[in-house]
Amino acid sequence: ATSPRNGYSGLQIGLHWTVAFLVLFQFLAHDAIENAWRAYVGNIAPDPDGNGMANLHIVSGLLIFVLALWRLWLRFSVGAPSLPENEPKPLQFLAKATHFGIYALIIGMPISGSVAWFAGFQPAAFAHVIAQNILLALVVLHVAGALFQQFVLRSNVLSRMVMTLD
Repeated sequence: ATSPRNGYSGLQIGLHWTVAFLVLFQFLAHDAIENAWRAYVGNIAPDPDGNGMANLHIVSGLLIFVLALWRLWLRFSVGAPSLPENEPKPLQFLAKATHFGIYALIIGMPISGSVAWFAGFQPAAFAHVIAQNILLALVVLHVAGALFQQFVLRSNVLSRMVMTLD
């Protein structure tokens, strides 16, 4: 079902940037859900000013989950471009591992967050916070890798995620 591609489809690019924006939103607006969680486990009334943002965190997380599954389905059904042939093997491994880790986390974190929030399972909340830190590191590595590809190796890796090449 998949064939070699030079770039991503417009839908794949749109989903990538939508998920990236939602993940950025989750990082920047996480205080409200943390405060709501502390109130929840402390059995105290939550701050009513933060309820809207806490709810947005939950909805955004579930949306990330759905969009990540859609992205994976597209990756397996439509295909994805190969890594540059002249890229050193260690960098190819690092790119694949980083992508795998990001996918695992953007699928796993909404699950752990939902289990924590809706089932009140505190170990899931702990796992969610640990995963948040790992995701942040992987996102930084992912961005650094794309910039390294663009400006040092001078490959088209970055350009194929901002415009369709097929």
